[in-house]
Amino acid sequence: MIKLPTILFLISFSMLAVIHVIALELFLYWSISWFDIPVHFLGGSVVALGLFTLHDLRIYVKSRHLRPVPVVFIVLLVALAWEVFEIAAGVPIEANYVIDTLTDISMGILGGLVGYSVGTNVNKL
Repeated sequence: MIKLPTILFLISFSMLAVIHVIALELFLYWSISWFDIPVHFLGGSVVALGLFTLHDLRIYVKSRHLRPVPVVFIVLLVALAWEVFEIAAGVPIEANYVIDTLTDISMGILGGLVGYSVGTNVNKL
């Protein structure tokens, strides 16, 4: 049986994908300076909930990996990988690149903490 964290992961991942595609098509990342902030937050939540999903599906995520520090560390790794991907993909680097990158990573971690909290609390239901 599919558990609630997996359902929440599928919903949030789908929302993230749709928002991202729309944002790319309408150039929202470039026309609205703050638009990527909630997207990075949602991305962090998706990564954290994804770990609960992998655990529910018994795909090499053990219970000890579902603690705050390992989850936040994995979210951090994914956020850093995304920032490297943006550079490799040729996303233009602007004057406030360092602040923007730190904000993106911070929002991803914050979203990961929320995703962890949601995954932990709904697992208790």
